[in-house]
Amino acid sequence: MPSSARTFFVLTIWLLFLTGCSSLGDAQSEIIALPSTVTADLEISSTESPAEPTNEDPGSPPTAEVAPAQPTSTLPPSPSPTPTPTIRQLTSGGCCVEPFWSPEGKQVLFIDRPAQDMPSGIWGIDAQGGEPQFITNQLGIFSDDMLLRAYPENGGTFVQDLSTGEIWRIPNGGRAVSFAPDNTWLAWTAGQTGPPFDTAQREVWISRVDGSEAQQVFAGTRAGFAGWFPDGRMLVSGLVGDGSREQALWILTLGGQEDMVELARGNRVREIRISPSGEWVAYVVTFSADPAQDGFWLVNTITVEQRRLDVFGGYKWRDEQNLLVIPLDFEQPINQLLQIEASTGQVRVLTEPGVSPFKIANGDWRVSPGGDEIIFVSAEDRNIWKIELPD
Repeated sequence: MPSSARTFFVLTIWLLFLTGCSSLGDAQSEIIALPSTVTADLEISSTESPAEPTNEDPGSPPTAEVAPAQPTSTLPPSPSPTPTPTIRQLTSGGCCVEPFWSPEGKQVLFIDRPAQDMPSGIWGIDAQGGEPQFITNQLGIFSDDMLLRAYPENGGTFVQDLSTGEIWRIPNGGRAVSFAPDNTWLAWTAGQTGPPFDTAQREVWISRVDGSEAQQVFAGTRAGFAGWFPDGRMLVSGLVGDGSREQALWILTLGGQEDMVELARGNRVREIRISPSGEWVAYVVTFSADPAQDGFWLVNTITVEQRRLDVFGGYKWRDEQNLLVIPLDFEQPINQLLQIEASTGQVRVLTEPGVSPFKIANGDWRVSPGGDEIIFVSAEDRNIWKIELPD
């Protein structure tokens, strides 16, 4: 695991308890009280030089770098208007960073220390508003259903079953882990952490959540874990190994590399997002030899059809077929929210800057489990706000 990711996993808990949350926000620190779907993105973004940014702030160029195969189709945006969404303020006092949704979507959770005489940890507020309530001081990487928690201690990684209290040590040297969707497996990246990064030899490992059956499932130059598919398959990346210095994305079925399916290849790949159904993978390409290969891409995991989109910015999946995108526009003082249908490339405008103004701080936003709302930290007042999206 790269040193940046290891530091992120081992030190952030202690930083949280030594400082107030506002100072974390000012420093743009990352926190680890996040569902595993978020930490998977952090893990793959960390497989290169620490000098490369990893957040998806729509105000900064995305960090992806892949030159995929020749596209089968390219569709320009075709914006269509939509009803004005409702934007509501949920918290006050400039409280929070990295908010996330509870598994059922009824609460918004965040890291905070409201006052010196109040506990640091996870706080929550009803998604419809109200007074924040203290939830727990147990931080870590949580499974999607928040029934399992991974945390660092004494140079090791531990997993706790929050329903029974049972704790297991994972044999991975204290590295951050990602929970499989069904909570049966863990995945992590191991290997060379320092320069030269272009020739770093790394491995992808898995184990049961109790640490048993630990095994290497993938290895190579610049190898890394990129995410779990809903059916338990994995997305991994690494250099192709044919002397071209191209990086590729593969679907890996547990049981052997002979079952790997290549989805894309190029110079580098970043900002990887697997759709909720696993049918699509979104990623960004930059710094390729052919500028026509740079940009925002979708690949169908069934047909391996690739599509380049004429939109650039931060993005997250709303549901199985639709992406929410905040375009990168340095001339706009506020953000805009678009929706892109994966199968057609059709663009739908969800917010108009002059009608529904908002500005997200440091790419700090999340989509609700049902896909009908987003929460974000406002760049204006550092509070959590919510946008109720149209159907």
